[in-house]
Amino acid sequence: MKLIEFYADGYKNLEDISISPGEGINIIYGPNAQGKTNLMESIGLFSGRDKLRTGGDGRNIGFNKEVASVRIKFDDGRRDQVGEIVFARKNKFLLNRVPLGSINEFCGNFCTIAFSPSHLSIVQGEPRLRRKFIDDAISQMKPDYHKYCKQYDRVLLQRNSLLKSMNIGRADTLDVWNLQLARLGTIITIMRQDYVRKIENIVSDIYDGITIGKEKLKIYYQSTVFDEYLDNIYSEDKIQTYLKKLESAIETDISNGFTHNGVHRDDFILKIDDLNVREYGSQGQQRSCVIALKLAESNLLKLISKSEPIILLDDVMSELDVNRQNYILNHVKNNQVFITCCDISNTLNLKNGKIYYMLSGKIKSEISEKEC
Repeated sequence: MKLIEFYADGYKNLEDISISPGEGINIIYGPNAQGKTNLMESIGLFSGRDKLRTGGDGRNIGFNKEVASVRIKFDDGRRDQVGEIVFARKNKFLLNRVPLGSINEFCGNFCTIAFSPSHLSIVQGEPRLRRKFIDDAISQMKPDYHKYCKQYDRVLLQRNSLLKSMNIGRADTLDVWNLQLARLGTIITIMRQDYVRKIENIVSDIYDGITIGKEKLKIYYQSTVFDEYLDNIYSEDKIQTYLKKLESAIETDISNGFTHNGVHRDDFILKIDDLNVREYGSQGQQRSCVIALKLAESNLLKLISKSEPIILLDDVMSELDVNRQNYILNHVKNNQVFITCCDISNTLNLKNGKIYYMLSGKIKSEISEKEC
């Protein structure tokens, strides 16, 4: 996947930007609040996921503008394609000049992996944010997974609604919901644990490179139902284990009015040298962990889809030491990468790439790959 041409005008503060990015590293630098993040998120719009910081459609149109337009030409590995989004009184979404019903229909055509400071919540925040990260990642590789998650959420909502209105003597009325929840929860657990197994060595290797081998990162899936990792076979004995876990907590569930056990309460834990990163990691370590997760997601997606997603790293350099910055600038291979930063000194170690200076929503200058 390569972005060949990019054009934007009227998207938030972006004004008449037209660039032909390099195939490797592309740096966009400049002071705060000049449009760097807007540029990154306008690229990410075409992926339908991992949007960096998007609001409602009205908020996407800049001051004193009636229309916002973003257009890309990209190589998906097979052919060149053109995507266009027009925000106006009536929004338009076009792929190769063919109208799409919604922005979501770009999904699967243009693939990006994005990092922004808000993604630090994957490490710092509640378990639901880590579950969302892993669910989004799996959905991009296995579209059916999103369907299972939606079905599970609906059944969970029905079960919780029933719990709030019943007493312990009516517990048998939960049987239907318990079985549905067990079947869907087992599928989701198998797929999540399989993803963690596939990504754990990739994450560890990337983090090892970022820290030059000085720190070791491990990732663990923490299930509220199963004591051990499951194999990839969906079987009745696993469903029954899940079902018994639900049934064992029925009195507690009824008393409190919600379901205590299940994939909606699971988590994954990140540890550096056996210490929980959420509790003991520094800002730089936490940032490095999220970057490693994002890059590992990209690598795994590449192995499965045979196409390298475009990587968008917004404000990635702050709170990273020189060694960690050097890894990002010079050791992310094959992918096309876009990085924003405030200080050009952060790019001094860049060996090959393009650098753009941004001010007041415009690209003011460009340094070619040969000049870096």
